[in-house]
Amino acid sequence: MPQAQTGIFVEGATSSEYIEFEVAPGSLTSLSQLLPLFEAEQDDVGVNFVVGVRPSLMKEISPKHTPENVHDFADDVVGADGYVIPATQRDLVFWVFGGARDKVFDATRQLLAIAREVVPGIRVVDETEGWVYQTNRDLTGFVDGTENPTTIEQYDEAVVTDGKPGEGSSVLLLQKWPHKQKAWESLSTEEQEGVIGRTKVDSVELEDKPETSHAERTDQDDFGHIVRRNMPYGDVSSHGTMFVGFACEQKRLHDMLESMAGVGDYPRDALTKYSNAETGSYYVIPPVDAFKG
Repeated sequence: MPQAQTGIFVEGATSSEYIEFEVAPGSLTSLSQLLPLFEAEQDDVGVNFVVGVRPSLMKEISPKHTPENVHDFADDVVGADGYVIPATQRDLVFWVFGGARDKVFDATRQLLAIAREVVPGIRVVDETEGWVYQTNRDLTGFVDGTENPTTIEQYDEAVVTDGKPGEGSSVLLLQKWPHKQKAWESLSTEEQEGVIGRTKVDSVELEDKPETSHAERTDQDDFGHIVRRNMPYGDVSSHGTMFVGFACEQKRLHDMLESMAGVGDYPRDALTKYSNAETGSYYVIPPVDAFKG
């Protein structure tokens, strides 16, 4: 089976860089153009990166490594009450991360220089820095990633299995969710716990969590498990959560978004009153072997 990009499963990063690109038509015709990214010598140990490609572009340049039933984030997800999770699909993404901001900064500069050399017409359209907050919490103050699969389970949940189209690939959903911090902090702890569906201190799921709670609307026992690598982003004036979710099939991710937005019979996720998505793209994360031609 082709080897998935190992960065999907590396934990413990304290600094991240998310860079999304637009690519001029015809300038990326083969994944082998991106092989120099993986061959480049890294001066610093402990920096990892993941490279992803827009689903429709993957179908053009490497159908063999494209999972079944993947599609671009081409249309907004619109709930019954008109709530919108926007589609802002990009062509290419780099996620660079590690244990020190300076090392991530230097590695990202190196990868950008290579990308501009091997893919003419590439243009950065969004660059965001992520960082750790209170070890494992997001900026709501709650633990993030409690429902992540165990280390043993993660590969099977995030990567297309042997024998299926796109084996060794993963599907990434990348979104920027700015927080309405003032409104959130006006809630009592008990009210916040009702919105999330978990206790704030120790992240225990509420016995009678509301149907509109975030834990209920994104229950992985209902939609299928995903591997999340979320991180806070932004500055004091404007900040939120960078959602980084990997799955072996796109349907799990998209069904969760529809549940959050209140599509069909689903009630809208109460957390969307305090955090609204600003961006949204799907990417295929090809196995490393795919870049070798």
